[in-house]
Amino acid sequence: MSTIPGQIFSHPGLMTAYGTPFLPFEFTGTGGRIFWVGNRSGLPVGNGSNPDYPFSTINTALAACTSGRGDVVYVLPGHAEDISAADMWSALVAGTKVIGLGSGSDRPTFSYTLATSTILMNVANVLFDNMIFIMDTGTVTATVADGIVVSASGCTIRGCNIRAGTDANSNTTIAVRTTAGGDEFTFENNLCYQVAITAEGTTFLRLVGADRAKIVGNYIKYATDTAGVGPVQCLTTASTDVVIANNYIWSAKAASTACITGDVAGCNGAIRDNRLRNELNTSLAHIVITGADWSLFENYGVNDDNETGTLLGVVSA
Repeated sequence: MSTIPGQIFSHPGLMTAYGTPFLPFEFTGTGGRIFWVGNRSGLPVGNGSNPDYPFSTINTALAACTSGRGDVVYVLPGHAEDISAADMWSALVAGTKVIGLGSGSDRPTFSYTLATSTILMNVANVLFDNMIFIMDTGTVTATVADGIVVSASGCTIRGCNIRAGTDANSNTTIAVRTTAGGDEFTFENNLCYQVAITAEGTTFLRLVGADRAKIVGNYIKYATDTAGVGPVQCLTTASTDVVIANNYIWSAKAASTACITGDVAGCNGAIRDNRLRNELNTSLAHIVITGADWSLFENYGVNDDNETGTLLGVVSA
C-alpha cells in the first residue's frame, strides 16, 4: 500500500524509493486514478505512474485523466512550469484534483510569461491545492489580463500562494475571476500579494454571477488602480448566497477607500468576521456595496498603522 495520503490502494510489490508501488495503476479510494508530475533535476520523464517516473508537465498528466472519475494529479516538490499560453491547461477534465506536494518555496511553481497567459477552470468540480502561481512576468514588461478564470461550478482554489504584480511594468489586471457559470466556487486559505503597490491592477478577485461562492480564510494584499474599488469585487451579474468570511483584505493603493465592493442589484449573502485595511487614513468605508442585500457580522476595519480595528457597518436596531 502506498504511503502517500489519500487512501491509495494497489499491489504491495515492486516498491520504488518513495515507498510507492512501481505499477501503471494507482487508485484513490473513490475509484479515480493517480498520476504524478515532476521535472526537477534528476527525475526522468516517465509515464506518470509513480513519483520516480512522473510526467514532466501538468497538461500531459491532465490528458491522461478521465472526466468525472475523480482522478488526482500529484505535483512533486521543486516542479516548475511556465504558463505561456491562453488556456495553458487545456486538457483539464471535470472532477480532477491537482495537488502540489511540499511546503514553502519548494511547492510547485507556475510562472506566467505573456499578457495572454491564462489557466481556465472551465470544467466542474476541479481543485487546485498547495501551489505557487506567479501571475506577473517579473522583469518582462507585460500586464497579464486574467490569471485564472472560473467558468464551471464547484471549483476550488485552496492553500496557494498567488503573486499578482512586481511593479508598474509587470502586473496582473485580475488575478482570479468568475463568470456566470462559476457557481459554488471556493477560494480558501490562500496568500495573495504584490511585490510593490506600484503593480496596480483592476481588482484581485472578481465575482460575476458566482452563486453560493465561499471566500474564506484568505490573506489578500492588493493595490487596485481605482481608489474606490476593493481587492474583492462583485460586478455585472448578481452573485447570491455568497459567504465572505475570516479574511484579511488590505487595499494597498495609497488613496484606497474600499476592500470589498459591489453595486450589483440582487447580490446577497453574508460578509462576516473579516479584518480589513484601507491605506487612506481618513476612510472607514471598507465595505462599499449598493443595491444589494448583505448581512454584515463582526467586520473590523483599520485605516492607519498600528491601530486596533473599528467595528464596521450600521448596527441593526
